Amino acid sequence: MNQLTVKLQFLIPTLPRAEKIVAEYMLDNIPFVSDMTLNMLSDESSVSEATILRLCRRMGFSNFIQLRQAFACAAIEDPTESPEAINAADSMTDICNKVIHSITQSLENTRVFFSEEYDRALEAILKARSVYFFATGDALSSCLYASAKFNRVGISAYVCSDVVYQYETALRLTEQDVAIAISNSGRSSNIVRSLKLAKEHNAFTISITQAGKSPLLRHSDIGLFTAAIDTTIGRDSVTKRVTELAILESFYLGIINKGSKDYKGMLQNTMLSSELNK
Repeated sequence: MNQLTVKLQFLIPTLPRAEKIVAEYMLDNIPFVSDMTLNMLSDESSVSEATILRLCRRMGFSNFIQLRQAFACAAIEDPTESPEAINAADSMTDICNKVIHSITQSLENTRVFFSEEYDRALEAILKARSVYFFATGDALSSCLYASAKFNRVGISAYVCSDVVYQYETALRLTEQDVAIAISNSGRSSNIVRSLKLAKEHNAFTISITQAGKSPLLRHSDIGLFTAAIDTTIGRDSVTKRVTELAILESFYLGIINKGSKDYKGMLQNTMLSSELNK
């Protein structure tokens, strides 16, 4: 999907009422917005010009002209077919194709939200005494993956899974530590509370969560956004984990290639240990 469309779709559920009205109008009228003046869009959507300008800034545009230009580009791009839900009539080949399509589209959507905040986050990780991961449910699998890889290159990383242990750990953190919270919704109460405690004790806090506004972001020095598409009944699609893993793998590679230590030498030891295990 066009980057503008992706941003609108993931922002709409979290927008204030008036901004949501104009955002939904624009999403339904992409071919026409580029030909509208600010006054025309205000009249058509029945919201104030000030509201439209606030939405412009929220979407990363300095003014309404930039927004119109983005809509002009969106109008001429070929739309990408949205992933379909899996049903009982699907063969296993159909199911595999739909899963891969959903994963691919989720990764492309997540790319839309990349920013310079990733450089700040990497810098904090490289300077940290220790990195602590906070998550619950199957998001723990992403944390365990990252912890194993960070430790492989000498970054002290720990996964906090038990709720009581999460709170105890958060209370022990200092300005020398980094806390990374992973919650797709950004509303898991124990994860939000743990990150809040970590921030109150001066740890550098990073959240990896679905694009939009959430309680978790209030306690995050940096928010990194995923944009996974989940068409499953239980909302437990692997696309959430894949987008998180892509972000964590990027940090792992950033550590190796931008860190000051001999991370590549440490990886030689990893290869040697693997050989000894054969």
